[in-house]
Amino acid sequence: MRKMDRLSPGLLLIFALSACALLALSGPAWSSGALEIHCLDVGQGDCTLIISPTGGTFLFDAGYNGQGTGTVLPHLSSLGLTALDYISASHYHADHIGGIDEVVASLGIDSVRVAVLDRGWSYTTQTYNSYASAVAAKRTTIYDGQVIDLGGGVTITCIAVNGNGQLSPPYDDEENDYCVSLLVQYGAFDFWVAGDLSGVNSSYYHDIETSTSGQAGEVEVYRVDHHGSSSNSNSNLVGALSPEVSIISVGSNSYGHPTQTVIDRLVSADSYIYQTHTGSGGTIPAGSGEVVDDHIIIEVTTTSYTVNGDQYPLSGAGVEIARDGLWVASYPNPFSSSTTLSFSVPGGASAGIGIYDVTGRLVKSLPAPDFSGDVQSVVWDGRSADGREASAGFYFIRISSEPGSVTHKVIKSR
Repeated sequence: MRKMDRLSPGLLLIFALSACALLALSGPAWSSGALEIHCLDVGQGDCTLIISPTGGTFLFDAGYNGQGTGTVLPHLSSLGLTALDYISASHYHADHIGGIDEVVASLGIDSVRVAVLDRGWSYTTQTYNSYASAVAAKRTTIYDGQVIDLGGGVTITCIAVNGNGQLSPPYDDEENDYCVSLLVQYGAFDFWVAGDLSGVNSSYYHDIETSTSGQAGEVEVYRVDHHGSSSNSNSNLVGALSPEVSIISVGSNSYGHPTQTVIDRLVSADSYIYQTHTGSGGTIPAGSGEVVDDHIIIEVTTTSYTVNGDQYPLSGAGVEIARDGLWVASYPNPFSSSTTLSFSVPGGASAGIGIYDVTGRLVKSLPAPDFSGDVQSVVWDGRSADGREASAGFYFIRISSEPGSVTHKVIKSR
């Protein structure tokens, strides 16, 4: 549901003013009135900063050693943040926890207002030892089902930890299996982030993703597990999450991340992909995503959210998505010049066909075909009502009839 238009001047002003706020140790100063999720570009690693509308802060991972000092701390400084409510580690691999001790050493352990959350237990690397030593005074084990109220209507729920009940102590097998999985919620917006959570059964991994797939429901944004590795983002999880947007954090690597298999799976789920870097693996098909080469920042209000300025509506805003026994499909999708819409309306009732942009604006109405069979089809030529070529991006095809309505997302690639 990608929109090519940028933020309104009002939202830009709010964002600019909030970026200038200073944080006092006695309480948060960030109050943009929106949830912000900063997926930081830390190369081949992960780092996610969550800021609630009332200034609550949660840092999840901090990239490899050196990224805490080189990337995370400068970004926090640019936001005026000198303290954090929570820091959390998804698991103990160096590309996730390497920068945490650097952040804590710079800000001071007392700058962590509430806790440093992780999966407990231990690990046998020097990077882990540095992390454990730095956070010891505030270290707390997160538990399955724990809900963190970040303020301003934002909650963070632990969906899984230490294998989601699929594995038993002492939790000393493949570290990815034990990842902390989080669901961030704000109104109608849902965001999934789970480090390198495993999604296959192999000589190294156990499929933990499948056991979590029914726990979160559909999400707007999926922070792609394990940098797009073929051992993660399995079809069960992607199908259950049905993400509108997928974010891949990746850098140059020797693993082939992100894999074409995962990219294709996300594209097949109609998820638009934002990627921090090109990586060393598959390629996003034209019209299905973009390589940002920078941080990816999500801003969420009560009616919509933006990803690096591209705006998406939330349920109940713009075009309402309903499923009342109707269905609609399109081919090709993505398309460049035209796409054929195939649909069915129960009982052959009359139907209205509208093309909408992501703000809910009607772009064009299409004539309903003769309902002489079970499946009907109509062609959209990619043009608006005035005959002009519609811009590239996401559009909604809404089929409305007496039983209800159904909405289908299409991608115009150029």
